[in-house]
Amino acid sequence: MPQTVTQAVHDDVLERQIAYFAQRRPVRMLALDTPYIHRHFDEVMAAGALQPGESACEWGAGLGRFSRLLLDAGLGVAAVELSPQLSDEARQALQARDGFSIRCGDIAGVLEQDAASYDVMTGFFVLHHLPELARYFRAAHARLRPGGRMVFVEPNPFHPLFPVQIALTPGMRWSAERGIYRLTPQAIRRAVMDAGFSRVGIRHYGGLPRAPYNWMARWKRERTIERVMPAIIKPFQSIVAWR
Repeated sequence: MPQTVTQAVHDDVLERQIAYFAQRRPVRMLALDTPYIHRHFDEVMAAGALQPGESACEWGAGLGRFSRLLLDAGLGVAAVELSPQLSDEARQALQARDGFSIRCGDIAGVLEQDAASYDVMTGFFVLHHLPELARYFRAAHARLRPGGRMVFVEPNPFHPLFPVQIALTPGMRWSAERGIYRLTPQAIRRAVMDAGFSRVGIRHYGGLPRAPYNWMARWKRERTIERVMPAIIKPFQSIVAWR
């Protein structure tokens, strides 16, 4: 059976996340055109086989750093962002783009009240900030068209350096990031299948943090370490589930 949380716990987690992102604007959140950002975007496009003309509901759009790339790839983007500050900034940055809309609120609540249907549910580093997986995946399944899929990229909980990053990075807090350790392959597969999806695929990728990745990309060497690193400890995972 899927694990669920009480409404009080659910609301408390959301309130903490809203406060966490109210003023935080670290460089990794900015809409920059870097090899590192494109790598994560390319993983989503490939894992989910996203196609021009498809409609995507983007979870946790933040400042729109990946929203703009989805639009550039020819997808329609209906974004959902929990933080009022971030959603306002993304709206101001992308409101002139055709095919873009954004709503502010809890993703599960927005989807449960939504009458639209989508080809894709997608997000970049958002699942570990959610109060749970079960309710959100059920809401996604209900709003996906037949043949639709969910596709996300997330931190790999088995990568040994994430605790170091969280502990040493100014502004990062365990209370907001500890959801990383809920995203084991077993837990993901269980939540996906309990929500009614037909199958799920998980792939680990990456090898370098943001700054050295971008630096090594100047010489096309950014994947050198990745090629020899064991899959289980690669820092990121792509997750795709088919309806």
